[in-house]
Amino acid sequence: MELHFQTSCNWNMSIMKVLCLLLLHVALVTPGTQICKDPDENAYSIITCGAPGKNGLPGLNGSNGAKGEPGPPGLQGIAGPPGAKGDRGANGEPGPQGPKGERGDSMGPAIESLKLQITSMDSRLRDLQANFEKQAKDIARIRKKNYILNSIAVTYDEAKATCARNGGQLAVPRTPEENQAVFSLRRTVNMHTFLGLNDLQYEGNFRDQSGQAITYFNWYPGEPNDLNNNEDCVEMWDDGRWNDENCASRRFFICEF
Repeated sequence: MELHFQTSCNWNMSIMKVLCLLLLHVALVTPGTQICKDPDENAYSIITCGAPGKNGLPGLNGSNGAKGEPGPPGLQGIAGPPGAKGDRGANGEPGPQGPKGERGDSMGPAIESLKLQITSMDSRLRDLQANFEKQAKDIARIRKKNYILNSIAVTYDEAKATCARNGGQLAVPRTPEENQAVFSLRRTVNMHTFLGLNDLQYEGNFRDQSGQAITYFNWYPGEPNDLNNNEDCVEMWDDGRWNDENCASRRFFICEF
């Protein structure tokens, strides 16, 4: 068994020197001891001579040291450039068929109703056209204008509406030639016929249905006289000349197209 003593002496201190001398003396008088100088020249070891000692038991593990401070963060890497676009892959297999949707509301009844309405309108239009043609005693044409005589006695407003429904208007002769064409229809019937003139807006100032002034007139002598202050529309007499007449009177009429 070995007994190791180690003394470190500080030669700069007088007390330490004394202690070191005492330790050396004890070592010298103790049998079986050897003094060895440490290579560091400032320490000495005292070793008991004899058989080598047995290995001692391993020492206990020391406790873990305190956790060190975290180091500085590393440099962030630079992202590389995006890679080239890859080739388009092959089409995948078609997916399974989805469930059948709910049946929507049927438009059948609405369509059938619309068809019936159209059929009814077509029938009414044909009847109107047939009635219109039946009423026409003759057709006169001049300068791309067509005139049709209607042999049903109606008021001025009714006559104007009938012509408009069929795409025309009450005839307004603007020249002697047009007046003669209208008169060629008028003389085929024994009834005065409305023309498309009135002074409903401005008394004594007869204009067409759109309010446009006209420059041609073919009044009978002494007309217009606005009899009883109630004659604002115009009719053609049996000699082709004009007379102002009550708009509520019922007359045949001539449309132009």
